[in-house]
Amino acid sequence: MYQLLSIPLILFSMSGDPKSPSVELPKAVVFSETQEMVIEKIQPLCKKLKVRKIEPVDLPTAKKTQTQIDCSGFMYAGKKRNIELVFADGKLDMVWILTRKYEEKKFIEKFSKLYGEPTHRIEIMTFFLDDGVAVRNKPHEVLFFSDRMKKPYAEFLKQQVEN
Repeated sequence: MYQLLSIPLILFSMSGDPKSPSVELPKAVVFSETQEMVIEKIQPLCKKLKVRKIEPVDLPTAKKTQTQIDCSGFMYAGKKRNIELVFADGKLDMVWILTRKYEEKKFIEKFSKLYGEPTHRIEIMTFFLDDGVAVRNKPHEVLFFSDRMKKPYAEFLKQQVEN
C-alpha cells in the first residue's frame, strides 16, 4: 500500500519582510523538474547531498522508479535544515523539510495567513490541500507536494474522514 507520509524535507526563500523568512516553497525547487535539474540548482545550497533509490516504489505517481535526494544544511524559514526531495519516474513530486516540535504552530499560522484555513486536520497532519502544503507533527516536518500528488492526497484524506 502506498505510504503518503513516509518521507521528510526543507528549503528557503525570503518574503517581502527581510526580518520574516518565507515559509513558501523555495524558488530553487520546481515540481516536475528532473532530478538532474534539481541537483544542479540545489547542490550549491546543500552542505551535503546524497541521492538514493527507494525500493519498493510506493508513490502513486511512480510507475517505474522512485528516488530521493537528501540535502543537509539547506536554508528554509531562516534556519539550516535537512530536506528530502522525492522523485517519481524522474520528476520531483514531494519535498519534506525537517522542523522542530516548537515550530509546528508557527508554520500552521504562517501557512494559514498565506493560504487561508487548513482544508484538513487529521491526527498527524494539517493540510492546505489546494496549495500543496502540509505540516506533520510526528516527525515534525513541512511537506510540499506537486499538483500530481493532490488527487492521491485527497483520496487519502477522504479515507481518513470515513474511518
